[in-house]
Amino acid sequence: MDKQIRFAEKSWGTFKIIDADEHSLTIKVTLNRGSRMKYHSHERRDEVWNFIAGSGRIIIDGEEKFVRAGDSVKIPVSCKHTVIADELMKIIEVQFGEDITVEDKIVWKEMI
Repeated sequence: MDKQIRFAEKSWGTFKIIDADEHSLTIKVTLNRGSRMKYHSHERRDEVWNFIAGSGRIIIDGEEKFVRAGDSVKIPVSCKHTVIADELMKIIEVQFGEDITVEDKIVWKEMI
């Protein structure tokens, strides 16, 4: 039986797993206005963030960029990244890799 969490409420919003297979995971993320994810990186997976609602900012390896609904961003392995919601945001996050696990997350204390 699959014991992976399929939905969770966090302090910053919610996530719901839409699809999962051996080498990819697709998640719908809702990020509350004024919230942000932790600044983090992954050693064994790439991510693509597809912004479907709202607007805000992303920081990738220290560079900040404005994003809004309709934008897509690729985050390669080992890039430090976060997203900050200036208004309620909805993101479809697709993770690709050989080992997609929660253990493949390095949280960084430094933040721009």
